[in-house]
Amino acid sequence: VQDNTLPVWEDNTIRYYWFPGLTDYEACLPRDECSRITVGGFPADMYELSFDGKAVDIGREFVFDGKNPVTSTEVGTCRKPICKDTEALLEIQYWSGYFGSHQHYFRVEDKEGNTVLHREPEGLYSVNQTYACLPKDDACYTFLIGGRYAWGDPRFPPPSCSVFFDGKPVRRSDSWLFDSVQFGGSCKPRCNEDNESLIEFFLHDRHGRYSDVEYYEYEWDLTVTNRNSSATVSSGVVPQGADNPPLAHKIMCVPKGSCSSFSISAPNVIVNVTTNEALFLYPVYSLAMDNVTYRKVEWYAPEDNGFGSDNQTTNMGSCTVGGLCDEQTQDLFDLELRTPAKYEGASIDTYKMGWNFGFNEYDDRDWRKQFLLRDGDYNDRAYDLDSTYGVIECVPKDGCDLSF
Repeated sequence: VQDNTLPVWEDNTIRYYWFPGLTDYEACLPRDECSRITVGGFPADMYELSFDGKAVDIGREFVFDGKNPVTSTEVGTCRKPICKDTEALLEIQYWSGYFGSHQHYFRVEDKEGNTVLHREPEGLYSVNQTYACLPKDDACYTFLIGGRYAWGDPRFPPPSCSVFFDGKPVRRSDSWLFDSVQFGGSCKPRCNEDNESLIEFFLHDRHGRYSDVEYYEYEWDLTVTNRNSSATVSSGVVPQGADNPPLAHKIMCVPKGSCSSFSISAPNVIVNVTTNEALFLYPVYSLAMDNVTYRKVEWYAPEDNGFGSDNQTTNMGSCTVGGLCDEQTQDLFDLELRTPAKYEGASIDTYKMGWNFGFNEYDDRDWRKQFLLRDGDYNDRAYDLDSTYGVIECVPKDGCDLSF
């Protein structure tokens, strides 16, 4: 280091803020231990690594800040698993980026839905590398990841994740709130693509007000609506607490071209009998149908003195005013947004794109009428790039008194 370019030490991390005189860096590492060298912001062809006098293969690059890569190289006694002939190596690289305290849970399920691998990484500017040997014959696996936040601020490196199976890339992303991908040689479509639509539901719940509540569950119900009548096609619960994972995931199939409504209800758990205080939760969940996202929000539940709600209903698909609404008093509001493929960040923060639908005229006592519908009720996380978002609701039939 020259020209007074001083490194900043943080535990076992060195961070350089100025680079004009940086030519090389040396450090003593234990020869008989496994050490990891993480380099963020430099393409791999801009530097070389050696350990104990021998050149080291830097390894794969993955996304650092949407533009530049990060690498994580293991030296010393580190060894990847050696898999059997009937197995393939699964590699998951997770880069925490700037947001060390808000990381995402990920897991891998087999085709029966059993968890074969899971992690919840921690740390600022850290890399989590996970390996596993999995059977590759007649196999299909699902990688799931999700958390509370999606990051779109280009000033800070977002988390990124890369998944490889049998040496082939499965997924690489630096923008998600929730994500899923199937891999393996025996995967089949999750719904009949000719006559069914796929609905995907995620829920992440980690931060309840009371950590000592052992168990609770959310109830959900999926109906197909037609001409003011509806039929339940699927229902269930999302168990939380105890040993249940924070990330829940469900795939549902409905007739293609149908109008579907998904309702979720909060648990009613009394934590203080004297004051009748209920367990207050704020899960994050998303709903998408045929790659259109209809809900991606943090939900405050249950209702508490006018704040939050006991349940929420999300309409999806091909709905009509006659099929979903009361034609005498209501119209159908059907909004579809398409985000650009390129932007200054990995995603678009919601504060940079907003909308609302409501009455043109209202008095001060009823100011909420100007916000019958608004963006934050359907997406308060971030907008993914090159993606479609939708909102379908029944609204009062008031003609030109309403505006978007």
